Amino acid sequence: MKNYFYLLVVSFFGFQTYAQTVKGKISDSGGVPLFGVTIMVVGSQTGTTSDFDGNFTIEANPKDILRFSYVGMTTKDIVLGNETTIVVLLEEDASQLDEVVVTAFGVEKKQKSLGYSVSQVNAEDLNLVGQTNPIEALQGRVAGVQINRTSGSSGGGVDILIRGVTSVNPNRSNQPLIIVDGIALNNDTFSGEVRPSAGSNSPNSSEQFAFSNRAGDLNPEDIESFSVLKGAAATALYGVRASNGAIVITTKKGKKGAPKVSLNSATTYRNINTTPTLQRKYREGFSGAPRTLYDPNSETGFNRVQNATSFYSWGPEFNDNSATLSNGTIVDLSNDQFYSPYDIFRTGVNTQTNLSVSGASEKIDYFISLGNNTENGILPNTDYTKSNFRLKAGYEISDKFTLNASVAYTKSGGKRANGGDKSVMSALSYYAPSFPINDYQNPDGSERDYSFGIIDNPRYLMEKSSLIDDVNRWVANTTLNWKPKDWINVTYAAQIDNYADVRNRFVGPDLDGGSQVGGFIVNQNINFTGLESNLLIALNKDWSDKFSTDLTLGHQLSDTKRSYNQSRGEGLNVPGINEIGNTTNFFIDNSIEQLRNMGVFGELKLAYDDKLFLTLTGRNDWLSTLPKENRSFFYPSVSVAYDITDVFGENDILSFGKIRASWAEVGKGPGFGDVGQYFIVDGDFPFGGTGGYRRSTLLGDFDIKPEKNLSNEYGLDLRLFNNKIRFDYAYFNTRVKDQIFTVGTAFSSGLSGITRNAGDFEIFGHELLMSAKLINTPKFSWEVILNWSTSEGNVLDIPEDIESIIFADSGFAGVTSEIREGDKMGTMYGWKWRYENGQRYIDSNGKPEIDFSERQIVGNAFPDFISSIGNNLKWKGLGFNFLLEYKKGGDLYDSGLRNSIRNGNHILTEIRNQDVVLEGVMDDGNGGFVTNTTPGFLDQNYYRSSTDYNRASEVLVQDASWVKLRNIGFTYDLDKSLLSTINVDRVSLNLSANNILLWTPFDGFDPEGNQYSAGSNVYGFTGLSVPISESYSFGINIGF
Repeated sequence: MKNYFYLLVVSFFGFQTYAQTVKGKISDSGGVPLFGVTIMVVGSQTGTTSDFDGNFTIEANPKDILRFSYVGMTTKDIVLGNETTIVVLLEEDASQLDEVVVTAFGVEKKQKSLGYSVSQVNAEDLNLVGQTNPIEALQGRVAGVQINRTSGSSGGGVDILIRGVTSVNPNRSNQPLIIVDGIALNNDTFSGEVRPSAGSNSPNSSEQFAFSNRAGDLNPEDIESFSVLKGAAATALYGVRASNGAIVITTKKGKKGAPKVSLNSATTYRNINTTPTLQRKYREGFSGAPRTLYDPNSETGFNRVQNATSFYSWGPEFNDNSATLSNGTIVDLSNDQFYSPYDIFRTGVNTQTNLSVSGASEKIDYFISLGNNTENGILPNTDYTKSNFRLKAGYEISDKFTLNASVAYTKSGGKRANGGDKSVMSALSYYAPSFPINDYQNPDGSERDYSFGIIDNPRYLMEKSSLIDDVNRWVANTTLNWKPKDWINVTYAAQIDNYADVRNRFVGPDLDGGSQVGGFIVNQNINFTGLESNLLIALNKDWSDKFSTDLTLGHQLSDTKRSYNQSRGEGLNVPGINEIGNTTNFFIDNSIEQLRNMGVFGELKLAYDDKLFLTLTGRNDWLSTLPKENRSFFYPSVSVAYDITDVFGENDILSFGKIRASWAEVGKGPGFGDVGQYFIVDGDFPFGGTGGYRRSTLLGDFDIKPEKNLSNEYGLDLRLFNNKIRFDYAYFNTRVKDQIFTVGTAFSSGLSGITRNAGDFEIFGHELLMSAKLINTPKFSWEVILNWSTSEGNVLDIPEDIESIIFADSGFAGVTSEIREGDKMGTMYGWKWRYENGQRYIDSNGKPEIDFSERQIVGNAFPDFISSIGNNLKWKGLGFNFLLEYKKGGDLYDSGLRNSIRNGNHILTEIRNQDVVLEGVMDDGNGGFVTNTTPGFLDQNYYRSSTDYNRASEVLVQDASWVKLRNIGFTYDLDKSLLSTINVDRVSLNLSANNILLWTPFDGFDPEGNQYSAGSNVYGFTGLSVPISESYSFGINIGF
């Protein structure tokens, strides 16, 4: 008995003796620490996970087996000896595709199983420093996605196109659906009405200001990743709402381990370095003689030497010391000099500060962030501020039930500069460089205006008039997940999204925009509430070792309501008082728009041998904008993916290969108020006590049906040389039938238009992604990424009673963005010079003639292709990256160019007052044509002539190709051994530059800008919007 007891004691203490604490560090083949690796002692319940730095600690015995597993990496087993410290290197699993991607409703899926195109971009791979709008950071990163900032105005919006436009309706948005953590988020760009009742030539309010799209309310530092769903099959589960594609955003969450604190701060400087080229030779005046002299010491700042319109730059040369007027008066010009109108631009400064605290335990995870973004704009008296708060938390109630919730608050707004007609940019295009633009105010506070009321002094306009907006937005959601069985997963998510946007615009009677109505004030109140409800039931079953199924059933409900209240007062009693009670005529407008969309859907995925995947989906939608009898419609889709890796046998070249194909049908319903006929408030009433409530002259067809987008996609994905080289290719073709838009009617009908199904067009294109990990060692890595894409749309059919669909019209200049049957989407029409045998015709005066017989195709707003190449290099703690973008083609009409030519400011007018033999052909006297030899006298009359020169599209429409350095950045991570003594986990310094325009044939401001707000569906017009700037940033990130 004693022997047995002795043996037991020895065994017990022997076990205690050999038990040991094992510590280690886990990294990938590039030396990057891996967070969240699962470490298990095989055959026991003992386990742990690695921390942020890849470190772990676990209790184990000699000869125990430690198993290390991580998504995307090959599972590794290590047999312990007596060592207490180990270093673990995990290799990428060549049998898996690069990553698990986030798809519709936030569901994660293996990319190898997808039969459609999904592109995922991790936020850590983007340069978010200086970015106000997080979507802007995706520029040039995803093939087939065109993202442009429409204006350089503080808080300006971002326009997004995925695979081109999908609607020929000028009033419909082509913007994609934005999804945040699986739930749709409102991304509207709402303009309202900011124009006066008279005196504005702007076609609509979206041309006057670059309003923010609401995705800009997100804090870029809260984002973990972006997934871009590009094809109809990829977005099929979202139905009509995602007919333009979808961008799925996943926000950061707490990770297991000790609480983490992150603090980052950055400062960005913005400058305007790309401007239209001005002639610097000739001063203000007309017909070679001056009319007004700059005199800073006079009461008004100017002295008139001729009692005539002082508006032009057709005067004498700056080099001339004097000029003799027609009456013999000699005018002293010795004090004249060139003053650049672009001196109105200043260095914009943006400061960002973000603080986050995150962590997680076995039961709870949390992420709390605070952010502030403050920007002083590139134009005087403009600014933008955005403050963010976000709380995201999850709680594991039991093994089968989890609860996740988040609440986010954003407060944003500032002072915006206006664009379009009678704006700062319009006045700038006319402004004569004989007068310093920043000498703008007389001692009595009045405007220092050399044109004496014809245009505004741009600086005075900026100081005295602006639009101020103040946005408060709350978004709160909760997600419940119940997993009663291993093969059943039930998820329910609900969200409320509410924002209030309060705007005020003031334009005094001394300004051009307010002169015809005695000044005006606009107050707007926009309130939006969106309710979202998503229910998903996922059932998965492995029927055998090779065959499995996944079935997802769902219900989705969206209910949005926008109320819009506007009051406009015109005729100021007391100048300068921004109070609507200070006006004499009042205009009031109120509207409420409520939309409801309900859908049920299902997705069945069949998988065989983890190589062949077939996915079938179907969704039925009910839209409130359709008549009750016709508001239900069904959309199906099918996709297939096949892993071809094993077809080629074992080899060292092909690591992975997949072919895929998909077909899907999706569409769009009509907009709010597009069906039936309504009574409305006349835009010019009430006025002087008289009301103006009338029946609308627009009628919507009661038999209207939803548009149909029939989409096909084919793709090939390859990984070569142990996943070092990636190749993804896709071809897509979308046929859009039963387009909904408003068509004209006979005047005798009493209607201005009827909204009905009236169009058919197709869009197709190619997308290519190539990347190569050229070097991948623990100390040095180098990756190159190439994107290339093209898309083209063709108008196949429009009704015979419709000649064309016009998106934008320049007016007298004659350039339009319009499409006719047989045209390509984005076609631009205008007047052209007369041509004979393909050469410009020169008349007997030695000048060309504009052919006004009919407007002709003069360009296309959309590019031939867009490509980009990015490089990421890392050496120890130093990082270097850049992204170079090349856009080929895409034409622009520059509204400001014609103004500048007519006033003699542009470089094109510098050749003047001389005979020039222009290139072209002339009459040979026998009914034929020969090379022109007749000189033409080029003077102000030539450049100002609307029949010879300044309405010719060859002058006004330019190629807007570009090469841009989208981003170049340097990062440096301080050595952790130095930081450990002060209890700091990391310190990272970064320096970057963005949007550096390297080359373009376009002579103007940065051609990326758009004259209309984001989401306006107008492309190809520019010149009168606040220009896009270059930016230079410095930032620091500290982690505790």
